[in-house]
Amino acid sequence: MRNHWAEIEKYLEDQKIAQELIGELRDFHMRYEVEDQVKERVEKPDILFYGKKILEMSIAALLQGDNLLLSGAKATGKNVLCETLAWIFGRPEYDISFHVNTDSADLIGTDTFINNEVRLRKGPIYQCAEFGGFGILDEINMAKNDAIVVVHSALDYRRVIDVPGYERINLHKATRFIGTMNYEYAGTKELNEALVSRFLVIDIPPVNEEKLMMILKREFPCTDEEKLNQFAGIF
Repeated sequence: MRNHWAEIEKYLEDQKIAQELIGELRDFHMRYEVEDQVKERVEKPDILFYGKKILEMSIAALLQGDNLLLSGAKATGKNVLCETLAWIFGRPEYDISFHVNTDSADLIGTDTFINNEVRLRKGPIYQCAEFGGFGILDEINMAKNDAIVVVHSALDYRRVIDVPGYERINLHKATRFIGTMNYEYAGTKELNEALVSRFLVIDIPPVNEEKLMMILKREFPCTDEEKLNQFAGIF
């Protein structure tokens, strides 16, 4: 954990994140260990999110136990932020990509036959709740209402999931959910107020040229700056 945290701390300090938040994050790591069977789900993303204000807002909300809903146009870094948050909190990541055919069984799980017994094959929401993961609900506004309604009790103050015919699942104290959504895409719809009220909504601003140049320089430190400027101009 020490080497892992040292890399996270350096990233946070480079982003000039408030020391108070860094200290609370360190306590979070110490308080919630990751179980061995899901440690492979905790990994550093290939690309990290850059943006002090959005990062601090997101970290503070997650430390308070809130779930996040990230909205904004395409290519603003919503999924990059999700992966970065899971990494800096040191939690296993579960990615759930919603589409028009997603149903409750895809989220919670479904019955399967193993060794002459009917057992529940656990879905990503179930596993996220069980192991204290960060559940990334990608394109949440593409899901059908009957798919989302099964996680309403997990997203509010109750923090439980009732699986019909099985036990009641109490969410691990480290479990958080982060939804992402793009507006006005084909197949998307307006989210109802009952669902939105279960999240802290953060609008991700478009990437400006200064931020894009910072990302390019970090990813390609040996590349000529004039060429990077050309790439930024194309973007």
